[in-house]
Amino acid sequence: MRRGTTPTITLTVDADVTGHAVEVTLRRPFMEPLTLTNDPDDNRLAMALDDGKTAIEFTLTQDETLAMHGPVEVQVRAVKNGVAIATDIGTLDVGRILREGVIHE
Repeated sequence: MRRGTTPTITLTVDADVTGHAVEVTLRRPFMEPLTLTNDPDDNRLAMALDDGKTAIEFTLTQDETLAMHGPVEVQVRAVKNGVAIATDIGTLDVGRILREGVIHE
């Protein structure tokens, strides 16, 4: 992922969490975590089940990626039938850009 872009990111969870409460949290160094959910009021996560695994897809805004520097930690948490699960913490590399700021059409 590169700063100042609008990447679509897909994460895979080794469980069927479709239809349940799911959140994806990205933690950037020295910043508040960014959490996306499938709550109907937020609903930034798209999910699809394939062979018992859930693919979770989301798109970040330019402003969100501009706030990121260095590696970003990412984790998926869900509650299914009263049981809370969490993935291992992964990392996403964030590439530099030469000019700061949002670019408009």
